[in-house]
Amino acid sequence: MNGLMQRFVEAHDRYLALDGGRTDCRNAKERELLHIEILKAYLEVQHFANQITGIQYADGMDYADQH
Repeated sequence: MNGLMQRFVEAHDRYLALDGGRTDCRNAKERELLHIEILKAYLEVQHFANQITGIQYADGMDYADQH
């Protein structure tokens, strides 16, 4: 598995782990912080997915790892 695919899998696993723990929050502040981390992980997964598929839509993203 190339480096980009590995980073995608790691980001996806992190997202799933965070999502699975979201019901264990004890208070509103902890829940809010966890939701922020879930959103960051989701965006990271999307970023790697876009690189893998070669979709480039933002300025400065004129690259994609070749697979």
